[in-house]
Amino acid sequence: MPIYWGDIHNHNACGYAKGSTQRAFEIAREHLDFFAHTGHSQWPDMPIMPQNAHMHWVRGFKSMREGWPEVKRLARSFHSPGEFVTLLGWESHSSTWGDYHIVFPDETGELRYFATLDGLKAYARDAGALLVPHHPGYPRLWRGQLWEHVDPELSPIAEIISEHGGAERDRGLHDYIRHSMGGRATSSTWQWALDQGMRLGAVGSTDDHLGYPGAWGEGIAAVIAPELTREAVFDALRSRRCYAVSGDRIEIEFTVNGQPMGSELPANSAREIEVSVRGWDELTLVELIRNGEPIARAFGRQKPALDPWPGVARCHVRYGWGPWATLAMPRTCDWEIALYLEGATLREVVPAWQAAPYEEHRRDRILERGDTGCRWQSFTARQGAFAEDPSKRMYFEIEGPEAARVRLDVTRPARVVIERTLGELAAHSETEFTGEFTTENVQIERLVLPESYKASLQIEDEGSGEGIDYYYVRVTQANGQMAWTSPVWVG
Repeated sequence: MPIYWGDIHNHNACGYAKGSTQRAFEIAREHLDFFAHTGHSQWPDMPIMPQNAHMHWVRGFKSMREGWPEVKRLARSFHSPGEFVTLLGWESHSSTWGDYHIVFPDETGELRYFATLDGLKAYARDAGALLVPHHPGYPRLWRGQLWEHVDPELSPIAEIISEHGGAERDRGLHDYIRHSMGGRATSSTWQWALDQGMRLGAVGSTDDHLGYPGAWGEGIAAVIAPELTREAVFDALRSRRCYAVSGDRIEIEFTVNGQPMGSELPANSAREIEVSVRGWDELTLVELIRNGEPIARAFGRQKPALDPWPGVARCHVRYGWGPWATLAMPRTCDWEIALYLEGATLREVVPAWQAAPYEEHRRDRILERGDTGCRWQSFTARQGAFAEDPSKRMYFEIEGPEAARVRLDVTRPARVVIERTLGELAAHSETEFTGEFTTENVQIERLVLPESYKASLQIEDEGSGEGIDYYYVRVTQANGQMAWTSPVWVG
């Protein structure tokens, strides 16, 4: 079945974040398959904060109440099965039991208020909705997750990567550093919950507060579904036939005895496990995890063979940088860029656009796309960039011979042209600046070849011998982007 990409946890000014709701839906439709705006709505045990800082939340909740009819209207008007799917939802905070967002199966969901988790659960159950725990890794009673209160029927999945960081476990990349609730606590992480016997799938979503759904680097949800409809997406989430990526849309096939991620299999001592991964950068590590421990590893080549030429490559165009914010020279740079091919075919185009800088009226947008070219507009700035990365990216999969030519044609902010063969770009990157020192620059990174971005595992495992086993796949790329599948349980 195909993989569809979306964001089911994102914020804008309908709540206490930035950006209009209309803008958020427009951005989501431009580069995602499905989207849920889940505005901040309530915090029943909110503390009184110094300097009355809690009024920021109070005002945000009022904005959500007033904007809910508009959220429902936009969800209806943007919904287009087969092209773009919308879901309704909203978020509830709690210092005590942790944060959840609710995702409804249809357009009949309503914004309701609950003083207790039991009340929220009862409403979700009656509505047939999902309650998704998010940023679970914070300490208990500091809006981290109390797993003993999670109902697996209502919460078959947890959001384990977002702009807060990664909550797979208490070590590794994507640390919790951007908010005020502290670092990762061991007993709040997803892997700890799995070790306690919980059956939780994994998704990513941005939890972005600049109204930019699907922002690169902040978390995206992947679902495996037969078609792009609201029913199929919701069923994939409920069935845990889904996984989490941090930004790059890493494609994963993972089965145990032929059954997909999210499955529960009867006890069996013979486990045929197959993993196939296609990344967008060099795969530094593909790990098969059993009960929290890697039991098999694979990786891509750092220096793949250029002879014979593989016939296909993945190309990254990266643009931005510019003057340091400390020079008191902040600016937003507008871009118009085109990539043209001669003697080759453009098989796939994937935007990798981060949220910053916040701009209500500017848009990252693909203007034209064909078999031999793509033209797009974008904007970058150093000030406020996510993870201090002042650049954006476009990814392309190109099929053609080594002698096929690639031409990158920049018309804004200045005329810049880079033209090279696929063979030349497989050997080294190319960079051009748009003017004198401190101006922005554009780069075609060294091509990623199949031996680098593909990896697979086929193993037979007899299990741990300790009863129930869970398996999942963790993927790490050279650029730091990661993916985590939902588990398969045996026993």
